[in-house]
Amino acid sequence: MEELRIEPDGFALAATYSPAGETAIVALHGAAEGTKDAPLYAHLHQLLPPAGIGVVTFDRRGEGESTGDSTRGRFELQVEDALAVLRAIEAERVGVWGISQGGWIGPLAAAASAEVAFLVLVASTGVTPSEQMMYAVERQLRLAGYGDDVVNRALNLRRRFEDWVHTRAPEPDEQLGAELWAGVDEPWWGQVWLPPTLLDEESCRLWIEEMDFDPRPVFAQVGVPTLLFYGEADSWTPVKPSVEAWRAARGDEVEVVVVPGAEHDLTLPDGSLAPAYQARLVEWLAAQAG
Repeated sequence: MEELRIEPDGFALAATYSPAGETAIVALHGAAEGTKDAPLYAHLHQLLPPAGIGVVTFDRRGEGESTGDSTRGRFELQVEDALAVLRAIEAERVGVWGISQGGWIGPLAAAASAEVAFLVLVASTGVTPSEQMMYAVERQLRLAGYGDDVVNRALNLRRRFEDWVHTRAPEPDEQLGAELWAGVDEPWWGQVWLPPTLLDEESCRLWIEEMDFDPRPVFAQVGVPTLLFYGEADSWTPVKPSVEAWRAARGDEVEVVVVPGAEHDLTLPDGSLAPAYQARLVEWLAAQAG
């Protein structure tokens, strides 16, 4: 492995590169894990170089050993960083592997630059982040054992917060603010993913910028070979609408693999990474390497 320090204007990205042959992938982050040593990214360094595919992972801006302000949820800035990393490695054909939020950044990067040769996307969500989070909140609460009363309360709180952000912010809503603050003491609060207080004007703008992102027009702009993986038991991404979004955008030009029994990150109930995912990933990338 080679340690790289990529320095766009005003900050630095820390990356790890395992060169192998003339084809490589750049791994893009999910929202929760922004460092290059996260297990799902690290496995690529073990799995792919023996098959002749280089791998580069990096710390998201403002996280790990990378400097600068955080870009979590800032899709355009993440695209810039993905392309900066792609250009920094020595390989003739470079594609993108991305999971969850990275499943939006990858298509955005491919639409923005012909330098992206192919896409491998895990849990590439075909609805807006706002719609995804409504699905995820309900599924996570159900999995945690909560019933209809808690689920309905949590989803209603998210709907009211979204309505406030879009129609009345930054004017204060004392009742909503009080309910958000009271929610912090609830045992289920960690599964709702809302701020504990109302947002200021700039934070509202950033919330809308992230949560209203519609991936479907972006999918239609992608013209490179694309392999999509979904876990059948995904509790974060609605699989059927996501597959339908890709099919509506590109028809049979994309390959879709739904892994039985697998979760969002393609792990099985015993915690292991699905062998079917690993086998198809290596096979498909070897074909891309030609």
